[in-house]
Amino acid sequence: MANKLDAKEKRPQLESRTSQSRVPTNTGPSSSDAEPQCTRQEFRGKEETIITNIRATDVVLGLRRFPARFYTIIRHSGLEWGTENKCSSVQDDAVEWNKPVPIPSDPSATVCLEVYASFECQPMLGTGEQLRKLTVTVKQLLDRSEEHIPFTFLPKDGDIVSPCSSIVVTVERRNGESSDSLALRVLDPFRSATGAPEELEDATNDGHSALLRYQKHGERRDLERSVAEFERALNICALDHPCRAAAQSNLATAKFILCQVDGTNASFEIPIGLYRNALATRPVGHADRRSTLIQLAAVHLARFQKQRDEVEGARVEGLLHEAMGLSATDSHEMRAVAFMLQLYADHRVGPGQSSVDSRSGSRLTEEDPLSSSVQLLGCFERYGHLADLQGAITLLQKLLRSVSIQDDRYCAGLGNLGAALWLRFNRLGELSDLDGAISTHREAVRLTPSGHHHKAGHLNNLGNSFRARFERLGELRDLEDAILIHREAVDLTPDGHPGKPKWLNNLGFSFRTRFERLGKLRDLEDAISRHREAVIRHTMPGRLNNLGLSFRARFERLGELSDLEDAISRLRDAVVLAPHDHPDKPRYLDNLGHSFTIHFERLGELSDLEGAISTLKDAVALMPHRHPDRPGRLNNLGHSFRARFECLGELRDLEDAISTHREAVDLTPHRHPDQPGHLNNLGLSFRARFKRLGELRDLEDTISTHRDAVGHTPHVSLKARFERLGELSDLGDAISTLMDAADLTPHGHPDKPRCLTNLGLFFRARFECLGELNDLEDAISRHREAVVLMPHVHPDQPSCLNNLGLSLRTRFERIGELSDLEDAISTFREAIDLTPHGHPDKPSRLGNLGLSFRARFECLGELSDLEDAISRLMDAVVLTPRDHPHKPGMLNNLGLSFRARFQCLGELSDLEVAVSLYSHSASLPIGPTSVRFRASRCWILCARLINHRSLLHAYSIAVNLLPQVAWIGLSLTHRYAELKRGADVVREAAAASLDSGFPELAVEWLEQGRSIVWGELLQLRGSYEQLSSAHPDHARRLRDLSTALDHAGATREKSLSTSESTDGAIHGATQTLQQEADRHRTLAIERDKLLQEIRRLPGFERFLLPKDFSQLRASAHSGPVVILNAAERRCDALILLADVDHVIHVPLPHFTFNQATNHQILLKTFLRQAHAIRSDERYGKTEKWDRCSWESFLAPLWNGIVKPVLDILAFSSPGDISRIFWCPTGPFVFLPIHAAGFYDSQYSLPGHKVFDFVVSSYIPTLSILARSPNLHAAPNDDLRLLAVRQPPSDGLGQLPGVAPEIAYIKKVIRDSPSSHITILESSLGTVEEVLGLMKETNWVHFACHGIQNGVDSGLCLADKRRLTLRDMLSLSRPHGGLAFLSACQTATGDEDLTDEAVHIAAGMLFAGYGGVVGTMWSISDRLAPVVARDLYEHLFRNGTRPDYREAARALHEAIGQLRDSGEVSFNEWVPFIHVGL
Repeated sequence: MANKLDAKEKRPQLESRTSQSRVPTNTGPSSSDAEPQCTRQEFRGKEETIITNIRATDVVLGLRRFPARFYTIIRHSGLEWGTENKCSSVQDDAVEWNKPVPIPSDPSATVCLEVYASFECQPMLGTGEQLRKLTVTVKQLLDRSEEHIPFTFLPKDGDIVSPCSSIVVTVERRNGESSDSLALRVLDPFRSATGAPEELEDATNDGHSALLRYQKHGERRDLERSVAEFERALNICALDHPCRAAAQSNLATAKFILCQVDGTNASFEIPIGLYRNALATRPVGHADRRSTLIQLAAVHLARFQKQRDEVEGARVEGLLHEAMGLSATDSHEMRAVAFMLQLYADHRVGPGQSSVDSRSGSRLTEEDPLSSSVQLLGCFERYGHLADLQGAITLLQKLLRSVSIQDDRYCAGLGNLGAALWLRFNRLGELSDLDGAISTHREAVRLTPSGHHHKAGHLNNLGNSFRARFERLGELRDLEDAILIHREAVDLTPDGHPGKPKWLNNLGFSFRTRFERLGKLRDLEDAISRHREAVIRHTMPGRLNNLGLSFRARFERLGELSDLEDAISRLRDAVVLAPHDHPDKPRYLDNLGHSFTIHFERLGELSDLEGAISTLKDAVALMPHRHPDRPGRLNNLGHSFRARFECLGELRDLEDAISTHREAVDLTPHRHPDQPGHLNNLGLSFRARFKRLGELRDLEDTISTHRDAVGHTPHVSLKARFERLGELSDLGDAISTLMDAADLTPHGHPDKPRCLTNLGLFFRARFECLGELNDLEDAISRHREAVVLMPHVHPDQPSCLNNLGLSLRTRFERIGELSDLEDAISTFREAIDLTPHGHPDKPSRLGNLGLSFRARFECLGELSDLEDAISRLMDAVVLTPRDHPHKPGMLNNLGLSFRARFQCLGELSDLEVAVSLYSHSASLPIGPTSVRFRASRCWILCARLINHRSLLHAYSIAVNLLPQVAWIGLSLTHRYAELKRGADVVREAAAASLDSGFPELAVEWLEQGRSIVWGELLQLRGSYEQLSSAHPDHARRLRDLSTALDHAGATREKSLSTSESTDGAIHGATQTLQQEADRHRTLAIERDKLLQEIRRLPGFERFLLPKDFSQLRASAHSGPVVILNAAERRCDALILLADVDHVIHVPLPHFTFNQATNHQILLKTFLRQAHAIRSDERYGKTEKWDRCSWESFLAPLWNGIVKPVLDILAFSSPGDISRIFWCPTGPFVFLPIHAAGFYDSQYSLPGHKVFDFVVSSYIPTLSILARSPNLHAAPNDDLRLLAVRQPPSDGLGQLPGVAPEIAYIKKVIRDSPSSHITILESSLGTVEEVLGLMKETNWVHFACHGIQNGVDSGLCLADKRRLTLRDMLSLSRPHGGLAFLSACQTATGDEDLTDEAVHIAAGMLFAGYGGVVGTMWSISDRLAPVVARDLYEHLFRNGTRPDYREAARALHEAIGQLRDSGEVSFNEWVPFIHVGL
């Protein structure tokens, strides 16, 4: 919901004093905007000379009347051009006209240019006053234009200064242009656009000329001539002539001056009568009403000065305050109003006390801080320049220090200072300014005696300040004080006083504010009553505006459409009555536009929304760029753009909404009271774009802007992010925030139902996550209460009903009570009936009803329910735009219903339709990835049932979505949790591709969809050489982002690990975690966007996308790579050879998926029993198992898996043993393929076991080998080996074998002839120390306890902490080297994530080690030192620096020696494996 920015009459009432008293005597109206009508004549030729710009400076300097507008006349060649009549303000030092005017190309031709001031608008009578006349040649114009030299003028005869001190004319020469579009006419006397008779124009011009001569020279005969000419002009005008009011005003002006000269008070009745007659024909909204009000007030002020009649004084105040309400703050009219109010205030001091010189000039001076401050405040309100406001405050503070407290100026200064502080608070939001305003206004009230005519004004300002503090702090006491004070101001003011409507208006606004806080309808009725009374007493745009806003508030409470219609009517009247340049016109337009938006939201009429956008655009266009109210106008315009997007789905509207909201936020000062609302609406637009496109950047921007807005993450954004990313902490934060909001919202408050609805939504979301029934009961309770509290016709009622229906259906799904489902269907029906056609939420509500019908079908089996479900869901799909983020879910739900009908009726066509719907859902590029992935799985299931031609396409979509499901911006735990949802899809996809005869595709999919987390980590640490060569800037940006993302992910995981170990108890830690998560996600989004940009570059379309087979087969550079794929329907071996351009496919028909699963279970049984008996391992003493048991276990692995592979590779007899790399999937991951063989005594000769033919290594993915260094490069001479022994503080049992193990390593190194080997030992054994040393060394050896536990798998170090997989993320080191993990379970893996290599050995590989010695289960502390000794002796046997690439062969030899000794059992030697190169 957009912020509601009210145009309310709560401005401070400013008072002023001055030492000057001469009232402006010629306050004529401004001229019309219409340009002089001209005939057309063409100037054609090869070259034309055009005046493109005229700039006149100091146009108001020395003018004796305040002008309305200015225009120029250009004459040459017997022709005349008239420019537009342009406004000027007191801030303008120049007026510019940009309309092109053709002039002769002949340099000697003469051009005459005249500048005029006009004093009337509707219509302009006469030509006004000529300010300057310039006659020059074309050559002079060209010469001055080229050098930008102005034509300057001396003061006119008789003037000290004269208006228009210079003119700058810009001239251009153009080729081949026609001046057809330029307005021109044959020279004749200049006439107004009304077509007034020539005699009327002549009489008016003669009267102005005579009056000007009098003002210069003071000759009475000129004044009398002026009166006579203006009388002649008035006599010419018929009673219905459009110029009659102008003629009356001109005569009144001259008569008023004559009265002052003669000093005859009685004759004041003549100008008063003339001005009143003119005012009667210039109603509110007429452009000349302001000037007429001021002129009439000037006459009454002159009579008040003479007679001291309070009635005349009240008339002066009333006329001037009305003029002030209609005038722009920087206009000449506003300057005259401020000056005259100052004069009036001074003359109320009393006879003999006035400091006013009645013969002085009319210009304000800096010597008077009070009047100067009034002008500065007026400039600030118009332009929003803070310097003006600060200057006013400084002047007023100076005044208060310089005058006595008994001086009336002291009290006036207090009032104005309070007003200035109030304005600065509104601009900057500093509470100290508001407190200062209250203190100052309170003092002004105290010092003003009862009965004083300013008492009510001071009370009014004090009440406004209390209300502002309530709006800032929410303290109800302040609002109560505001209402009491506003009541007192109203009660003190007699009927007929010009200030009474203002006080009523502000009292009404305070009542409305209390209604918005407490929700008591009585307050709103009182507000409407006071606003209506204010309008009746004196109709003003601002009062109509506030009455309209109160009607709108009642509509929002009760839902009565007539109230909204009344609101729009009053707001439209306010807009019409306010002049175009009225300072509050943008605010009136804004409120009208927002009301149109609400009308659209109620009825769904697009014309309302179009009207809203048009009106709000006008509001923005009228605001200066730096005006303090501009952000609020932009904010509401952005809201309407977003509403139209939600209606039509046009992304352009959403982009406009975001850019408009962003501008509003950029223009809002930090800590301004409106800043949270503007940030909130920008966040909502980002969230809308996220829901439309699924761009996580938008969701992160939503979270960021909302967090800035309210100091913590808002519930709506937290829910959205929870739905997208599943972070449970987001849900808890949202519930906590909403419970606080609900508790603080009084019963009966209009916001209470919405608050309860949102709270119910989050309770249901938490139930869906945790399954706690209490959460669901709380959700239903909150939703029921919201429905009861919401008026039935309220536009939010359908939403409340829809949410109640969802919670009821959820409870049915949990506990199976049919009554809940019946209630849900009834509730959904009611919600749909109340939702207008075309409403953006209609599809989702239809979808919910359809799902409920399907649920009842599944419960009762009534086919009619299923038909109803399909009908409603089909309607929902049709009404949802193609690129709407809900479209995939709608299609998926409809597909489920067709599939259910197929299962019921067996109609194959229903299944065909379901396949089509699922494929459409999964293939859309928008919407939540989880929904599309779920649709792809359903697609696969249905396609397999009927062997549909789209099956491989379905698998392709699913495999491509997997990396998005486990997005790199998520936490490690969350990514693995998401991958569990699709744990088998890649293996089944590979099997399907093999069924279709595409083994290369099977390899590509298996590589793409396995070890996704580690694979993306490898990408982050790439060097991108090819990109660097072609596009170095993109490569640099990618490296920087990747490095930052790598670091951010590691930091986040480290913090998560720490918080979990300490239960995350403190708020500060939670905040830090949130900040780190935010940064992690933000960097991931930025990197994704950069990758999209890079892929648009020629030649980089596949940059960092999955590799094809031709690239993957290079991984077999050091020996055959054998991928073992286990799918439910088949098991296969896929062999890659570096010099073979295709996959060697070996089906494994004698080893099925069930056998693999049974072997995994059998192995777990062996190890569980062993663990129960053994006592000396890391964990354990070795228990010797029955050889037959192990033989029966390992023989099928040989016969069903390994032997077929070796046979196809022609390894038929033992000989020169080569390397082989096993890449197992699914249950194969847990089987000791490296130990497969026949172990009965009759097979004692070589040739019946895998190690007789090959040295086995395991790899999690092909990419591990693909990034290996040059195989022929000599290793670096220096080797630094880190030895980490079991620390005493690991909290686990002591391992006696650790000390001899480390001693063996030291001895091997000491005995080595190489002098370039250094061994380092960890002294503390802490995680931090070990990680630091690992970065400084090439090799590492751990001799300690190890534990397998998902992402918390690790090596046990000091202080009972582990070096875990999370820590591996922060370990980035040069590729190469050996990691020997002499600990338990370092290569075991996670049973639920068999294809993600969730073990510490894989972590070492991806951290950069080239090879790892690990263990598949617990190992013996007695044998671990022996294995380590024999392996290192083999590596160091040649006296040179060892090569880690020989570690696999060294382990092969060491285990062979151990096995050949006959002193160890299978479960003691089998767990040792080599991983990597």
